[in-house]
Amino acid sequence: MPARLCGNGFWVLAFALASLHAEEKTFGPQDLVNGLMQNNPEIQAARSRFEAATKRPAQAGTLPEPTASYTNFGVGHPFSRLNDSDFAYQGFGISQELPFPGKLGLASEQAKREAESEQQNYSSVVLGVTARLKVAWYEWLSVQKAIELTRQDRDLLSRFEEIARNRYTVGKGLQQDVLKAQFEVFAVERQFAMLDEKRQRAEAEIASLLAVPAVVLRAPGEIQPSSFSLPIEELLRAANNSPGVLAEQKMVDASAVGINRSLKDFRPDFGVDLQWQHTGSNFPDYYMATVHVKIPIYYARKQRYALEESYSRLNEAKQNYRSAQQQAIFQVKDQYLSIQSSDRILKLYKTTLLPQAQLTVDSSTAAYEVGSSDFLTLLTNLTNLITLERQYYDEVARHEEAIARLEPIVGKELVPFQEAHQ
Repeated sequence: MPARLCGNGFWVLAFALASLHAEEKTFGPQDLVNGLMQNNPEIQAARSRFEAATKRPAQAGTLPEPTASYTNFGVGHPFSRLNDSDFAYQGFGISQELPFPGKLGLASEQAKREAESEQQNYSSVVLGVTARLKVAWYEWLSVQKAIELTRQDRDLLSRFEEIARNRYTVGKGLQQDVLKAQFEVFAVERQFAMLDEKRQRAEAEIASLLAVPAVVLRAPGEIQPSSFSLPIEELLRAANNSPGVLAEQKMVDASAVGINRSLKDFRPDFGVDLQWQHTGSNFPDYYMATVHVKIPIYYARKQRYALEESYSRLNEAKQNYRSAQQQAIFQVKDQYLSIQSSDRILKLYKTTLLPQAQLTVDSSTAAYEVGSSDFLTLLTNLTNLITLERQYYDEVARHEEAIARLEPIVGKELVPFQEAHQ
């Protein structure tokens, strides 16, 4: 029995470990987008809000429910028999409210416009959340690249520390060079801790957007800035037709229909009652039809204020539409300037700063190994190269993040979010 239990425990543990390993899916860019669309609560809520709005036009355009009635007219006492009195009868009827012609159609049209606005809001939410995912992804990429560079720099520093120690051993170097190299190696470990914290924060943000406990991201290859050449005029035209702006435009349309609805409320509504009355066997059945008219005699305190409210709602919608347009124009220009500035900076790094810094390090390394240069110069040149390389990849990330932030503003994907982009 104990042996059998141990065997069962082993297989349970093995199955659990296998399941855990299977759950640790490695996410690439397209996996992240798919998971976002399936699991992100903000996107799911916007989708449900849009789907709910599509159910309102049919409701708003339908007649009120009819009312069925039963009448017992007794003489002498309730529920008296029909033949006991010439006046007793039982009646069965139905009544229907009939809004003034056009009211239901306007109500349905207004609800339809509001549903179209919710559809645009849904598209805007999808683009906005996807942009946040991309920004977090590019931040993670830059941190991963910084960790890779720092690891390479640590190896270089370890090599320099070994050179300094060898030179000190044979009496050609200074002890302070050895100590300085060792200090720099220890300082790199501190950088590793800080970068690991940034990496975990980026992964936590991505996991939060995907609504999962944790994510295992695929290690990136070489990061290259995207080619971006769209003119700002085209971006501004696209921004004017983006989902965020169109959503406000649809609300203007809905509010305009609301004014027509309020004007219709000054017209009377109607009602129709039909009743069949069954009397005793000595009398024929009776039929009765009644027409009701709902007269809006309190229009000065009700319909008039409702009309003024509708005009205020329309003005609010127009101002929101203008605000969305102006905000989109500013954001397009802001992100476009960031992309242009980043392009110039990246070109400067690739053509001038990084090649010169690398040549300087190579030259000072060779000079230090033969004793024609001091260690402090070598260390300074290496530190400059490390800083420039980190700044270059940070700038690449800033360039891609600006494009990602621009996408929800113009309402479309500008750069494919794929692994081939790396």
